[in-house]
Amino acid sequence: MEFSELIKTAKVEDVTLSRPFVPLVKGTLCLSSHHLLLCSRTEGSTELWLLLRNIDAVEKRCVGSSGTITLKCKDLSILQLDIPGMEECLNVASSIEALSSLDSASVMYPFFHRPLDMALKEGWDLYSPEQEFTSLHHQTDFWRLSYVNKDFSVCSTYPSAVIVPQNIDDGSLKKSARFRQGGRFPILSYYHKKNGMVILRSSQPLVGANGRRCKEDEVLLSSALNQAEQGYIIDTRSTQVAQQAKVMGGGFESKSNYPKWKRFHRSLERGRVLQESLMKLVEACNDQSHNMDRWLNKLENSKWLSHNKAVLTTACLAAQCVERENGCVLVHGSEGMDATLQVTSLAQVILDPDSRTIAGFQTLIEREWLQAGHPFQLRCARSAYSHAKPKHEAPIFLLFLDCCWQIIRQFPCSFEFNERFLIMLSQQAFASQFGTFLCNNEKESLNVQSICPALTLVYPAAEESFCEYPTSTDKITYYSPPHRYCCNVKEKTHSLWAWLSRPSEKCKYVNPLYERNSLTIWPSVEPQSLQLWQGSADQEATATAAQLCLVQSGHHTVKIFSPGRKDRERVNVSNYTKETNSCPSATSNTEYPRVFITGGLGQLGVGLAQLLRKHFGRNNVILSDIKKPPDEVLNSGPFVYADVLDYKNLRELVVNNRITWLIHYSALLSAIGEANVTLARSVNITGLHNVLDIALENSLRLFVPSTIGAFGPSSPRNPTPDLCIQRPRTIYGVSKVHTELMGEVRLSIPAQHKGQGCHINENVFEFYSIIIISTDSTSVVSDTRESFLLTRSQEEEQQIFHDALATAKFTCYLRPDTRLPMMHVRDCHRATLEFLQAPAERLSMRTYNIGAMSFTPNELACEIRKHLPSFEVTYAPDAVRQGIADSWPMSFDDSNAQGDWGWKAEFQLRELVEDMLRSIKEQKKNAAVS
Repeated sequence: MEFSELIKTAKVEDVTLSRPFVPLVKGTLCLSSHHLLLCSRTEGSTELWLLLRNIDAVEKRCVGSSGTITLKCKDLSILQLDIPGMEECLNVASSIEALSSLDSASVMYPFFHRPLDMALKEGWDLYSPEQEFTSLHHQTDFWRLSYVNKDFSVCSTYPSAVIVPQNIDDGSLKKSARFRQGGRFPILSYYHKKNGMVILRSSQPLVGANGRRCKEDEVLLSSALNQAEQGYIIDTRSTQVAQQAKVMGGGFESKSNYPKWKRFHRSLERGRVLQESLMKLVEACNDQSHNMDRWLNKLENSKWLSHNKAVLTTACLAAQCVERENGCVLVHGSEGMDATLQVTSLAQVILDPDSRTIAGFQTLIEREWLQAGHPFQLRCARSAYSHAKPKHEAPIFLLFLDCCWQIIRQFPCSFEFNERFLIMLSQQAFASQFGTFLCNNEKESLNVQSICPALTLVYPAAEESFCEYPTSTDKITYYSPPHRYCCNVKEKTHSLWAWLSRPSEKCKYVNPLYERNSLTIWPSVEPQSLQLWQGSADQEATATAAQLCLVQSGHHTVKIFSPGRKDRERVNVSNYTKETNSCPSATSNTEYPRVFITGGLGQLGVGLAQLLRKHFGRNNVILSDIKKPPDEVLNSGPFVYADVLDYKNLRELVVNNRITWLIHYSALLSAIGEANVTLARSVNITGLHNVLDIALENSLRLFVPSTIGAFGPSSPRNPTPDLCIQRPRTIYGVSKVHTELMGEVRLSIPAQHKGQGCHINENVFEFYSIIIISTDSTSVVSDTRESFLLTRSQEEEQQIFHDALATAKFTCYLRPDTRLPMMHVRDCHRATLEFLQAPAERLSMRTYNIGAMSFTPNELACEIRKHLPSFEVTYAPDAVRQGIADSWPMSFDDSNAQGDWGWKAEFQLRELVEDMLRSIKEQKKNAAVS
């Protein structure tokens, strides 16, 4: 076929282009085989280069001797061309319609696109099962790499190599494949390094009305559990649809045949329902004639945010089962190529910090979408404007990207990429100059021509989405893949990933706020927290571009927030398992935390707030104190005035802000407490009882840090156990012993509080003992007024590092062999968060020691000399300071924390010294620049 045969008119003069919010452009319109170009002779005007494949619908209107063509694109933008001459208008419209709807992949633009300085094979090796297995093998030897599908005869939509349990042979995999729709037997999707749990994906089992079973499939899933006591099957269909599938040859895993697996049903729409939802959403956004009520009703009736919420909720459930329930998860729907991939991908974004980097997210898409067999060619053939009746089209991938944006909006510092990156991926999936999204699976991209099962489309009812499941084995039809899909993509087109690896391109998508967050992030899925993703439609395409829309899905209340108020939005608490279907008991009452920190203006409070805001969202963490905050603290997130001695005010703050976690830092430390015992007793003890009462009354999880000062001369010093005789010698230490005991006493009488609505077993009071060296707010902080280095004030505690860099000399007021425990502030904050997130049933105690490192002044000096060989220390022991140091523990026994909730410090002495010296050098450099 010659492209010239499809182009009736290649060039038209004096064409006017109009777009929303963009000045008119008048110039010459040209049509090529793959592009529409509009060039203006006006100096300074921009040219239009539009990939014809991006056009979703062409609408023409003739008035007199001229005509207008409206181009509605797959990226949801709208262009209008005013063309002089009716014949030219009709010819251009006809040409665009023909060139934009080519169904032969071999004549699409990616096969003609040849950018400079790029090799054809570059970027196609971004991910391979072999690379994945090599990385996995360093973690565990429980899995193996199987080439059972090397010729795609077992499953046409799987890659040639898959990761499966070590003890399952290829013969068993083939039998399991015959028991699963389309041959998609359970394979590894994600390995959680933290606890060794995994996420698997597959298609539905072909149980049928007669209750067929497959021993090999049962053994495969049983083996995948490894050390896990419980597995969770998340079926992305409702119970009713899953039951209907049994009648038609499909079905779900029965409890009797899979006794270690618990099944949940989550109704995730796809196919026709999602396509119509997107069409309704775009229609609502583009219709400027609505009044406010009509606009909001149409927006809600599209149910797009309801679908968003359903997918996010299911993904969070999968992540909870892995992270908090220590269970393995299997996700499937019917054929496992749409909603299944949304859930497994989003669960990894939540759990895995690598998936939140640019390279990691690209790898995720390659593994979980492209090689997992999501049919991009079918699903992205049309967008929201097409006048054709939906067949295989569905915005599955677009909805996934929308969900990712929802998470990014709540955790803006935890992602290396920005919103523009997601928009680009959405556009590339629908129309691209690269071959990455061109095919439906790896088999097609490799040009393997053989018989493979077709999609069997079944419409159970008019309101149902399309469902693909075979009625029985003998009713599955087969077809030979058309030539238009067998195009040797990986050898004849360029990879998008190679283009994005260029520094000039990558820099466009880097989030300047990014700071790696190794923790699991739990997004809020409450309706108040979900917004309409403005970027999913071109900014110029929607008449509501000046608004951010916040819809309460499933309710009648809809709120509108202007961009200027975006930062004041409150993210609501989440419960991922509020569905009527069954869910894990331990997670059924787990809520997304709203955190309130008392006495938060100290270095511990400010630093912890920064971490929690990155993890839970800026507006979900409220700092409080009785002092005026610095501007940088006030601008970093919510702050309120709160006196822990004012019970009424404190209670109102907790209730009105829907607080679920209360972190109590308010206390008078040793030096001030000894100077004012009456005030210290009031703040440290009465203030504690106020927060205890409020926590019990409102069923909060309360956390109060203890101190090294809670131990005394009679306590074992090396190591100091969690429970021992404590006889402190300061009012601060005595108040902390009182704190620890009150936590035990209040929890030992839960029967007295059941009538008050308190869930004692779920909202325990937990404390730890810790001392931390002081430095700037980004490095290390102090928990007490006494200093390890025994300098004259808290500000001088970091002086050894400053003196080492400035003069290479330092005077220490302790004996060189005085050993004391220390902790880096990042370990301190991380321990606090991990402790609060630990499942209650895993905590055997109320008070834990948290250890990190233990060293002497001499050992510290020796470590500094590795960086500064000329450094000298003069020892001048001071009797008072030495006496305090000799009353403290030398090291902590934190084995209970390690065993109960996996505590492990990242910073030891070497890392501490390196970080301190680096931080001080950077401070001096920045000060010099400023």
